[in-house]
Amino acid sequence: MNLAALLDATRSALLRRRLLARLPGAPASGLLSICLDLGPGEERWLNVDPARPLVNWWARPAAGESGDYRLALGNAMSVVTAGAARFAALQAAFTGLAPVWLHDDCQRTGVVPVAHVGFAFDEEAEIRDDLPNARLLVPAIVLHSRAGRRTAVFSCAVSEGEAAIERWAAELRSARPAAAGPPAVAEAAAAGWRRRRQPLADRAFVARTRAALAEIAAGDFDKLVLARSVHFDSATPIAVSRLLAALADGHPECTIYGVGQHRQCFVGATPERLVSLDKQVVEADALAGTAWLFADPLGHRSGSPVLQSDKNSREQQLVVDAVRAALAPLCSRLAPPQAAEMMSLGDLQHLRTRVVGRARTGTGLFDLIACLHPTPAVGGAPGSAARRWLRQHGDRRAAWYTGGIGWIDRDGDGEVAVALRCARIRGHQAELFAGAGIVAGSVPAQELAETEAKLAVIAAALRQAHRPDYRDGRGEFGGSASGAA
Repeated sequence: MNLAALLDATRSALLRRRLLARLPGAPASGLLSICLDLGPGEERWLNVDPARPLVNWWARPAAGESGDYRLALGNAMSVVTAGAARFAALQAAFTGLAPVWLHDDCQRTGVVPVAHVGFAFDEEAEIRDDLPNARLLVPAIVLHSRAGRRTAVFSCAVSEGEAAIERWAAELRSARPAAAGPPAVAEAAAAGWRRRRQPLADRAFVARTRAALAEIAAGDFDKLVLARSVHFDSATPIAVSRLLAALADGHPECTIYGVGQHRQCFVGATPERLVSLDKQVVEADALAGTAWLFADPLGHRSGSPVLQSDKNSREQQLVVDAVRAALAPLCSRLAPPQAAEMMSLGDLQHLRTRVVGRARTGTGLFDLIACLHPTPAVGGAPGSAARRWLRQHGDRRAAWYTGGIGWIDRDGDGEVAVALRCARIRGHQAELFAGAGIVAGSVPAQELAETEAKLAVIAAALRQAHRPDYRDGRGEFGGSASGAA
């Protein structure tokens, strides 16, 4: 769908009529969302440049026959915060917003307006030219495609009035795709990938692993999760839309996301849900144990310890116990513990246990996030002490890596995933992030190999997306790589 032409004369007239009908009597401090039916069809909304500010792309490719895809553009209202009370601040902001968030669904689409949620791992992470530490953002436009139906939700502050219509049209006009390059550019992109050598950083990770094991052996910690990053350089600007398509095609069981900010994009394919809330039903994932097959640069494949090893089982149970203990005070009941299941993601395998409960009256999504984040799967145990140790030992987590990303609707229901298997894309450069959980019995060389296996998810998608002959599962790309991102 051509976004610039989405608001044709008929839809523009309907949008104007509904806006003018709802503005009188609306609270001056309120927010108004208007839903429009875009008709039957399937869209992935990838014909945009995701590296623009305030672009949020989100997908669940395996949801139903045609998947669940959302593209959010612009800003109708946002709250940015940081510090120890950041989730309490976002919950308070949402609680104040919900009663004055008006919703017009004249075509009875059944779609509920949503706000985008994102936050960093560490509440003390500084805000630079990057994503904010924590943000609640009601987009100006959300385009949604699911079950063969396409909808658009247009939102604005009531105080903006009729001027919102031109701003919506401008948002759609500016959300154009990056220009496509000729075949020669695509061939250069495919041939021009280079991973920077980082021998000192690799040795530093192994040294931190040994330091973590010493702390665990001394009884100070049960687990510490260490992160690392690697850098890739491209001969041409990285085509983020193609990368998102490659991730969606290659990892349909994951949540795929892309968040644009300041000429960069934070992208990933995560298998882990932090928490969801749906009519007071709470669900959380405990995902920790990992096994893998991995091909080294020479093509030799090697394996990790089996998924059901003692080390993986203990690591998984540690997370399960922590998630259940965190949720218990906010739930009127928790379902009995479930056995761990194996989750296969290509060459990676994980242990996953679902924790299900019923939230107490008055418990909001951000209350649940505050009690859960960070789980021992991404931080360590005990949690507060682990975060202090990580800061002291130079553990760096850029953007929202191992933080959270998701949505909350006007009714307070929503879902947040843990931001894993991710990269930050800046022009010709990509920084990829991965981590490993260190417990008693961990072997430093094996933990380094585990991070390589996780990094390979994004690295493979980057290479695939920039092959000259790349064609995604919907035929949206093919023949040449995009020349800008």
